[in-house]
Amino acid sequence: MEEFFIKPKIKFGVDSLDYLKNLVAKRYFIVTDSSMVQLKLIDKVLEKLPKDSKIEIFSEVTPNPTVEIIEKGLKKLIQFDPECVIALGGGSPIDACKGMLYFEKKVVKECSGGTELNRHFIAIPTTSGTGSEVTSYSVISSGENKIALANEEMLPNIAILNPEFMKSLPPKIIADTGMDVLTHSLEAYISLKANPFTSSLAIEAIKLVKENLLVHYKNPLELSQREKIQYASCLAGIAFNNSSLGINHSVAHTIGAKFHISHGRANAIVMPYIIQVNKNAWQNYANISKELGYKFSNISEGKDCFLKFVEELKKEMKIEESLNQVGIEFSDFKLKIPSLIRDIKKDICTEYNPEILSDEDYVKLLLKIYFGTNEI
Repeated sequence: MEEFFIKPKIKFGVDSLDYLKNLVAKRYFIVTDSSMVQLKLIDKVLEKLPKDSKIEIFSEVTPNPTVEIIEKGLKKLIQFDPECVIALGGGSPIDACKGMLYFEKKVVKECSGGTELNRHFIAIPTTSGTGSEVTSYSVISSGENKIALANEEMLPNIAILNPEFMKSLPPKIIADTGMDVLTHSLEAYISLKANPFTSSLAIEAIKLVKENLLVHYKNPLELSQREKIQYASCLAGIAFNNSSLGINHSVAHTIGAKFHISHGRANAIVMPYIIQVNKNAWQNYANISKELGYKFSNISEGKDCFLKFVEELKKEMKIEESLNQVGIEFSDFKLKIPSLIRDIKKDICTEYNPEILSDEDYVKLLLKIYFGTNEI
């Protein structure tokens, strides 16, 4: 039996933060990062919370949050014992908050013989990319590895999409997170677990990216495009939360962890090479091209139309074509190929990729990504 799961409830629009005014909890634990505090974006949340409430702020989350950060935040969370937990920020603070809540529930269950915690969990994304506010996934770093957790208990009760937070994003962040949206929707569409519900959401997200991402990149102050990319991110998140992802993410997780490349940029760099190697999905890529209005006469041409769209989008947003261009030394890369392949194969996103690759296929793929060529 198949299913399509929807949670959380989504509040969106320029006045969406007003939802916080109606909360009745007295104790709030906010998980965020230092930039949200320095830029005073957290003040937008604080001013909406009930005046007589007690608030604890954990702002030590770093990009690619580590196991150590989760442990530190978890201790403070347990000590403060809030009724409501709010995650504010990009994918990292939201993923970190999910990790804290996940492990807290696990510890409480083990120590109390099954007692359930019931904290009201609100996620407020300040970038449009991960879709973490509507997914049951959390990615945590441990050394050179990324651990992907998946559990429905990590889903927020409420997601608040407020476009005001995206006004001050630099172009590079918009590019990286925008390409993450495209990757989420693309992999949700071609996944072996895709269904009519996930495919409909994925296609709409891809269309929104095509129509709005470059305008948003070039002028972040344009409200309409900013909102639509935020919606695309959320739609893609709901889609892949139900259909899973693929090796574009597996490779990006692994390369990002070992060479310290932002997740969205890693996804963007590897995407053209994944499109070429995923031959079992060429029909899907052609279907997307048709939905985007491109004209072609066969499946291969349809795939190429979508591939050209991706390559031109990357070029317009100044995203590197290869790992070589990022500045990674080949001697270092070559030595890590065996561990890269091992981690890619272990990643939970690999299972539902439409193409099964051998170790030899992975070696060729990684070399193509490094040198920026499909001729290997």
